[in-house]
Amino acid sequence: MISNGWQIFWVYPSRGEMKRYLSLIVMPHDSSTPRNYRISYLLIYTFGVLLTLAVLSVAVLVVGYGRLMVKARQADLLATENLKNNDQTAVIDSLKTELVRLQAMGIQIKNMLGVDLSTEDSLLVANLSPNSGSPAIAGVIETPDAGDVQQKLLLKAIPSMWPVKGYVTRDFHTTGGEKSESYHPGMDIAAKRNTAVQASAEGVVIKSEWDEVYGFMVVLDHGFGLTTLYGHNTRNLVKVGDRVARGQTIAFLGSTGKSTAPHLHFEVRKNGVSVDPREYLLN
Repeated sequence: MISNGWQIFWVYPSRGEMKRYLSLIVMPHDSSTPRNYRISYLLIYTFGVLLTLAVLSVAVLVVGYGRLMVKARQADLLATENLKNNDQTAVIDSLKTELVRLQAMGIQIKNMLGVDLSTEDSLLVANLSPNSGSPAIAGVIETPDAGDVQQKLLLKAIPSMWPVKGYVTRDFHTTGGEKSESYHPGMDIAAKRNTAVQASAEGVVIKSEWDEVYGFMVVLDHGFGLTTLYGHNTRNLVKVGDRVARGQTIAFLGSTGKSTAPHLHFEVRKNGVSVDPREYLLN
């Protein structure tokens, strides 16, 4: 072999050394002294094994990384699909809730105006479950006049009365979820300290306690999956288990808990999910 003016010869060792060394002789074209390199077969074998292991390791890493990337991509696609499905489910549930709310509100308005209910209205009320597990409902209604009774219960359960007269300083906003800075699951109504806080609908007190966020708060169960929360009170006037009527004073407005000024934090929840109180309140 000739390279850059040098001749390179592979010289095989004698029979006694053949199994141990390989000689490499480099012959220059000028008068320079030839160079002889002896390379151990063990070194060559070791280098070959290490090189093979290195290549295999790199191949395994590349294949493993590729599989992880594919799985990560699949996980991202599944997560995106789940979010879309959750959003669609939430929209459907919201539409169902809105439909029931509008129908129930129509029944309430008809009742307030003294208009006789239609057959469709009576069937709607009869098909709405009053949620017998709620303390606001004494038990499952199984009488011949069940439809009429449930109608009356539903009308009493709708939180249509403003709990306090004042100025709305902050409205309901849940877009973006709880991590959003603008998240607010209720309505803030500003008024003078110690203004009477009234029950928005008939119900049973299921909470009357101190909360780190809402301060002194009251939670009422109205049946039909509806509950209302009244927070930041100066003090509560009711205890757990009390049955209250719509318009009954249950607390006095204050600024307890995480609050910077006197106001009432008012929430309406449907099956445990906060909904806009304005959807129920009658102006």
